[in-house]
Amino acid sequence: MYKKNDVVIIKSPAGAGIPHVHVRLIEREEVKPSKGRAFDWPGYVGWKCELIKEEEAEILRKEWSIPFRWPDRVSTFTFEENIVKKVKVPSRRKRR
Repeated sequence: MYKKNDVVIIKSPAGAGIPHVHVRLIEREEVKPSKGRAFDWPGYVGWKCELIKEEEAEILRKEWSIPFRWPDRVSTFTFEENIVKKVKVPSRRKRR
């Protein structure tokens, strides 16, 4: 459904109070479920991603103490179920 370099809006698994942010998807990770001795490991699908808006990184850092620092430290990870929607990139109109 999602591809590398898509821009999406994600929500935080920590709670609804933390605002949604725009990220660019970098690399997909899929872990298959497995059975272990002590417990079963559930599988997941997630994405390595990076924030694309400086003002969103500043809000998360100042108001929520999440250690993002623009432009160096903006990488994060999100599970696919935390993706709210894909952002549509407006197409450029051709001139006649």
